[in-house]
Amino acid sequence: MSYKLLILEGITDRGRSVLDAEGWTLDQKKAMPPKELAQIIGEYDAVTIRSGTKITAEVIAAAKKLRVIGRPGVGVDNVDVDAATRAGIFVMNSPGGNLVSTAELTMALILATSRNIGAADASLKAGTWDRKAFAGGTEISGKRIGVVGFGRIGREVAARCKSFGMEVWAFDPFVSPQVVDRADVKAVSLDDMLKGCDYITLHTVMTPETKHMLGKEAFAKIKPGVRIINAARGELIDEDALFAALESGRVAGCGLDVHAKEPPVDWKIAKHPKVVATPHIGAQTVEAQDRVGTDIAYQVRDFLKGGVIQQAVNFFQLSGEAYDQIKPAIDLGERLALFVGQVLTGKVEKVEVGLFGSFKDLSARPIIQATVAGALRAADPSVTFVNATTRAEAMGVEISQAVASSHVSFSNLMGVRLTTSAGDLAVAGMLFGDQLRLVEMDGIEVDAVLQGHLLVIKNDDTPGVVGRIGTQLGEHAINIARMNVGRKPGNGRAIMLIEVDANVPEAVLATLMKIEGVREARAITLG
Repeated sequence: MSYKLLILEGITDRGRSVLDAEGWTLDQKKAMPPKELAQIIGEYDAVTIRSGTKITAEVIAAAKKLRVIGRPGVGVDNVDVDAATRAGIFVMNSPGGNLVSTAELTMALILATSRNIGAADASLKAGTWDRKAFAGGTEISGKRIGVVGFGRIGREVAARCKSFGMEVWAFDPFVSPQVVDRADVKAVSLDDMLKGCDYITLHTVMTPETKHMLGKEAFAKIKPGVRIINAARGELIDEDALFAALESGRVAGCGLDVHAKEPPVDWKIAKHPKVVATPHIGAQTVEAQDRVGTDIAYQVRDFLKGGVIQQAVNFFQLSGEAYDQIKPAIDLGERLALFVGQVLTGKVEKVEVGLFGSFKDLSARPIIQATVAGALRAADPSVTFVNATTRAEAMGVEISQAVASSHVSFSNLMGVRLTTSAGDLAVAGMLFGDQLRLVEMDGIEVDAVLQGHLLVIKNDDTPGVVGRIGTQLGEHAINIARMNVGRKPGNGRAIMLIEVDANVPEAVLATLMKIEGVREARAITLG
């Protein structure tokens, strides 16, 4: 399948070659204002941007085909993520590429604030030789540093600080104690960190909860003489409170690569003699820029080609081995629900998901969200993994997870029950190698591959029905790739699942419904 991509503000040579290799149409343009972008975005399936472009709600509203927004690096502040989520558009970043560069800059700021490097350099450039003015420097060996946010960058910084002989404390409520233990650092509360650390470095995301996490109250608790480093997000620090703490001497020094406003509106912090300030250069190395630009190209390519979701800020953060393990289950849940949603008519009221065998050991939330997406997409193609839960809540759809049974006849098994205003239907599926297989429908054992085009027929369990159906399909030049018949002896019900090469037209379905013994015939498309 061919796609059209808009590349704004350039791309790395390696990234360009990754996308060029697919034969897709790539339009490369400079950054443009949102109003101008909104006029052209409607023709594109994907867009990559950097910091100079804003993807606003206005742009999202005009992006009728857009499936993914790629932003090299960590920040997505210039994307209206909420609007993209409502529209079902994935927003991806590539945070891994600048890990080393940001960690190394953090170390540079720690050292620079400890030894007054910025002020000493400025003094010498001004023609002054005054060693005594900088006699108050301090060693970092033997000091205690608190790392706020113990994600990948935080852990990289911690490892480097330990190599300098520092004791490391960590605060991150979202990271398991095992991760902290493996890094051989001490997990503490934020209050304990404020009171007990000689240095504090910030590596957490910007949320309503973390905004101004270092404010007036925090600076009142902080250990006198502390040095603060921020290479994450400027608004994590209340700059007025920081300025007061610098003036009073409670904060001995500060290294800032990020600022509340960029460029600053009020330069009092950046120009303060106790501050070493840089203009957000954490990822501005040749190596980091090449990695993040190339990484986002791979992510966009893999998503468009195979639906692989990597580093999507508005979906579950799944990557590497964890993603490889869960993706087949995500795909199976989506296909099962998409199948049921096309077989069963009416407004969706309830979606139930059961995970059994090895599936019950996986994270259920992304699987359930994908299943809900499949159920709703049968009637509304604009539903994606991203906006499925929001759409379901707005529709009043009940979502539940079934309790795993103690005995399962398959090593992995997933059940999906859909309830609509017209009735309910339960199906079950499994993974067989790399195939997604339907193994049960409406309590009847069946076997069909969940892909392409299927013809689902509910019929009376009487002789001759199968032959008459086959004859009719042949007369209408519909090729049967594979047929499976399932029945429950004693109740007179049977189900036929016929894999065909193309979608079965409504006129043919109407003909099949006239066959004696056929109770229902539906054409299913699963992609």
